[in-house]
Order: sequence, then C-alpha cells, then structure tokens
Amino acid sequence: MEITSFAFLLFLGIIAIIYYILPQKVRWVALLSANIIFIFLNNSIWADIIMTVMMSIAFLSGIFLDRFSQINARKKIMIIGVVIEAGCLFVLKEGIFLNHFTSPFGLEIPMDILRTFAPLGVSYFSLTLISYILEAYWKTQPVQKNFFKFVTYSSFFPTLVSGPIMKYTECQETIISSHNLRYQNISFGAQRILWGFFKKLVVSERLAVLVNYIYEDPITYHGLYLWMAAAAFTLQLYCDFSGCIDIIMGASQLFGITLPENFDVPFSAKTTAEFWRRWHITLGAWLKSYIFYPIIKADLVQKIGISAKKCFGKKTGKKIPSWIGLCFTWALIGLWHGGSFNYIWGVGIWFGIIIIMSEAFEPVLKKITLLLSINTECFSWNLFQNIRTFIIFIIGLAAFRAGSWTNTKIVYVNALSEFNPWIFWDGSFLKMGLTQLDYNIITISLLTIIISGIIKIQKNIDVREWIAKQNLFFRWIIWIFLFVIVLVYGKYGEGYSAADFIYKGF
Repeated sequence: MEITSFAFLLFLGIIAIIYYILPQKVRWVALLSANIIFIFLNNSIWADIIMTVMMSIAFLSGIFLDRFSQINARKKIMIIGVVIEAGCLFVLKEGIFLNHFTSPFGLEIPMDILRTFAPLGVSYFSLTLISYILEAYWKTQPVQKNFFKFVTYSSFFPTLVSGPIMKYTECQETIISSHNLRYQNISFGAQRILWGFFKKLVVSERLAVLVNYIYEDPITYHGLYLWMAAAAFTLQLYCDFSGCIDIIMGASQLFGITLPENFDVPFSAKTTAEFWRRWHITLGAWLKSYIFYPIIKADLVQKIGISAKKCFGKKTGKKIPSWIGLCFTWALIGLWHGGSFNYIWGVGIWFGIIIIMSEAFEPVLKKITLLLSINTECFSWNLFQNIRTFIIFIIGLAAFRAGSWTNTKIVYVNALSEFNPWIFWDGSFLKMGLTQLDYNIITISLLTIIISGIIKIQKNIDVREWIAKQNLFFRWIIWIFLFVIVLVYGKYGEGYSAADFIYKGF
C-alpha cells in the first residue's frame, strides 16, 4: 500500500474516523489496529514474524532493565538487546556488504531471500527499538510495561515508510496519549499531505525521468550533463524524501500526533555541517546521541585526545576525539544507506572528510578572509556559501545515485572530461523524456518550494500558519490551486500510484 495511493488515503480516513469515535482511553487501540493491518499488507509472513520478534526483544529488554538494579546485570541486558537488534538490521539490510567477505569462501547470502525476510522500513524501525533499549538502560524515562502500547509506539504505521526515526523520550507519549478532535489538526494535516503529494508527484517524478535517462548510461555522457544530472537528482531526492515526510507528518497530525521534523530548509545551509543538521535531522540526532557522544567519551578516545594535546597543541588536540567520533559516525551513515562502497563513500566518508577538513582549516580560512577584506555578512558571501555547500552535496550524491563504485568512478571522470555549456540551449535536454512544459512545471514548482522556505526562514513560521493568517478567499484559492495542480500535473504510475519513494528502500 503506497502512501501516495488512493487506498492509503481511504485507509487513513477510516482509521481517523474510528480513532475519534472511540472513547479517549482506548483510542490508541485504533492506531495499534492500523499498525497491524498496514504491516500485514506490506510485509511477507516471515517479515511479520521477524518484526514481532524484534519488538518482543526490545520490550523484554526494557522490562528486565527496569527490574534489575545491579550495574553489571543491566549492562549485559542492554548489550544483548542492542546486539540482537543491530544484528538483525545488519544482516537484513547489509547483505551486499556481507557478501564482500563471504563470497571468496563460496558463501553468498541470496538477496531475494533477504528481501523476503526484511520488514518494511527495517532501518528506521530497528533504530527506534535500539533507542528504546538505550533510553531504558540510562533511565531517562519509565519503561513501557504494556506490550500492546509498546507495539503501537514502535511500529506507528506512517513512520515505517521513511521515518522519521523516533526516540522513545520524544514520541512515546504523543503516540499513546489520546488527542481531542481539533479542526486545526485535520486542516493542517490534510494541507501537509497535499504539499507532500505536490513535491512527490509533480516535481520528484518529473526530475526522475531526466536523472534516470542519464544515469542509466553514464559512459555516454560527459561534462555538464553529469553535473546537471547530479543537481537534478539532489532536488529529486529532496522532493521525494521531504515529500514523503510531509505525508507522514500530515497523516500523524490528523490524529493530533506531533513527530520530530526531518528537514529544516537544508539548502539554506552555509556549511556541510549545518546542511546535515537540516537534512535527515532524526538520523543525525540518533547517531549523535547513541554513536558519536559515546565514542568521544570512551576512555581510549579520551586518552588519545590527551596525547594529541601534547603532540599538536591544545587547540588541535582538543578536536582529535571529535574527529575520531566523526570518522566512525560518517562511516556508519554511509553503511546505513547501503553495503556498496558508493554509498559508504557518497553519503558517508566524503562528508566526514569535508567536515573534518573545514574544522581543521577554519583558522587559516578566517585569516584569508580578513586578508582579502571579504565582507562575510553580505548577501553575495552568503550566496557563495550556499552554492559551495550545494556543490559539495551533489558530489556525494552523484556516488549515491551511480548504483555501484564502478559507475561512480565513471561519473566522476566523465564529469570533469568536458565543458559543454551549449547543451543548455541546443535542445539536448528535450530529448531525454521531458517536454518544455515539464521543464516549466519543474521550474515554477521549485520556485514555489523556495518561496515557502524563504517564508519559513524570514517569518520563523510554518507556511501553513502564515497562509492561515490570510483572508479566507486567499487561503482557499491557494489550497484549491495546489490540489488542481497535483490532480492535473501529477505523474502517476500504474493504478494511480506513484513510484516507490527512494528512502522507502532503507
């Protein structure tokens, strides 16, 4: 059941009606039922069993952690629970990576079998369970002692598609608690779902045609073709992923549930580090809490930091533990996205190197800007920083989209082999599956998304709230117009369902 399908919208509407009809104390049961139905429709029976086992292990880990007070016993319980959950994720998700090590011995894990056993959104779901076990171990919040309420929280059906990754301390209460029927929740929820449909069906699906055309045969294309494809894929991925999140957040708001945001106008970022604080926010927050901070606080890393201060001075030595943590964290981010090296490099190691290098050379760069009398507060400098950050990002995503490390090398070499600006006016891009009307729609749609981002930054307000403050006629014109645009210009697949979301594969 795709979340851009009519079937999902009908399912969502029925569950919302049942939710508000039920007495407040048992409204969470409607969500539990929705979770079970949604999982059953999207998983194989084997994936259902594995998902149930994973939830049971996390739940029992929390129960035992709550009962035992001895430090060693609690630590063993935590380690066992986390290792099992992480092990399930690694085996089910990283079969390609494992095959690199097992294939020389004649042992390969059949990918078809892994796909059968892997639950929907296993990457998001397993991180949510690991978060619960660690929070129970740290005693940040009382554990959930009702298994069915735990299932309601941990498998909340909209989040299984593409996140956001939920921390127990942030999301358990809002999902389990009963919420009253409010007009604002229904209207804002529906509006955000519509905005997500617009991003996905009108923009992302069109950009996908161009991106697929070039990346299906990267050997043939050179120079600005590949730079254009990388930029188009970046925008496609943003509209696809953030559009999916908009639908998920809107669906949740229909029930009065507020989930953590996953995007915060990322293309307004001036540095790579800031970009990743605005892009896939919940993954970054999860890794910072459960990977980065534990690594830099580890005794061995602290000892390395002390030694580094003696060798390189206090300023540089102080950063060494942080850089060690960044190396591990970014390698894991790449591995989380996929087992092939193009993922590990493109959305992992590449960004780790950029962030570490920018921190290491920050004093030198500051001196250069002072020496050249560069005004770092003016619009042109901010624009330069935005463009520089965007270019760094698309270089990494070029590897992400290439599909393999072999194709990644071809894309990188060919992108630098020719300078061919004439392709922008000789009609080359009109031969790649899109018409002039398609390009006009993409341009106007992207400008609309940019304007919504500017409103959010300058007004420090959600665009829906800004629109809600306008006159009734203006409000209705905007939302009716957007609905018509999605209806008329949305690119639908077979059965009026869009292609899979890119991040659904994770």
